[in-house]
Amino acid sequence: MARGLPKKKPISGVKHVLVVASGKGGVGKSTTAVNLALGIAASEHVKSVGLLDADVYGPSIPRMMNLKGNPEVNSKNLMIPLVNYGIRW
Repeated sequence: MARGLPKKKPISGVKHVLVVASGKGGVGKSTTAVNLALGIAASEHVKSVGLLDADVYGPSIPRMMNLKGNPEVNSKNLMIPLVNYGIRW
């Protein structure tokens, strides 16, 4: 069995990934992530910004980003993200 960190797998079309994490709830992870995404999206040098809320029990980013509806799936069975403030979610 292999030990150590898993091998890094690139995501097609993604140059940089930022992760906001904590083992404790209610410390501002979602607020920090949204504010980072908004700040990065406001930069003239950035083409696009994506934001993933991995909280399967109570995602708060849709509310914080004022997103309405549910993401749709295209013909290739890929999710089409909702977009607001220039950020894909």
